[in-house]
Amino acid sequence: MLDASQRILAFRLLVMLAGSLPAAWLAWQWFFGDLGAVPAEAVVHFTGRTGLILLLVTIAFSPAFRLTGWVGIMIARRQMGLWAFFWLVAHMLAWMGLDQFWDWPWIRREMVDLPYIRYGAAALLLLVPLALTSFRYTQKAMGFSAWHWLHRLIYVSAALGVTHLWILTRADYRMPMLFAAVLAALVVFRVVDAAIHRR
Repeated sequence: MLDASQRILAFRLLVMLAGSLPAAWLAWQWFFGDLGAVPAEAVVHFTGRTGLILLLVTIAFSPAFRLTGWVGIMIARRQMGLWAFFWLVAHMLAWMGLDQFWDWPWIRREMVDLPYIRYGAAALLLLVPLALTSFRYTQKAMGFSAWHWLHRLIYVSAALGVTHLWILTRADYRMPMLFAAVLAALVVFRVVDAAIHRR
């Protein structure tokens, strides 16, 4: 039987696997040529989906903590959030490098002309201050209240990410609808939970 610290360590290892195993799978698929007719496009889509999934999982950690009361969930939340940020940065870099070939004038033109690119870029930019202030000493320096309000930007970032995916989708909307439903449920839970605690 694991004690409390061992359970937390096991959960953190599970989070690490959730963040790193997609990279191993992607490398395997790339090496063996199983990414389809346009591997670059497959990499861009895979990194984006992975990042958005992990971002939603990060948001879901707070309701999970509220429902279970297990502190290990909150201890691992920062780790999961950083993995989500890593994959979304990888998504942006894959798009710039593999899809746009680092053609900066064309990249700027795409950002101006295509709304879904702007939504995606805004979603990632909103996560930058969250990643930079995710460490314990920054939370102490800012004060919990200011830090807490800043990190609510994760909901805005997730909404922009879902919008980015929705606009990009051309035929099968099941995935963006699922992501939108999950995000909506998480927001509703947060609002109801906040109302209950205010009472």
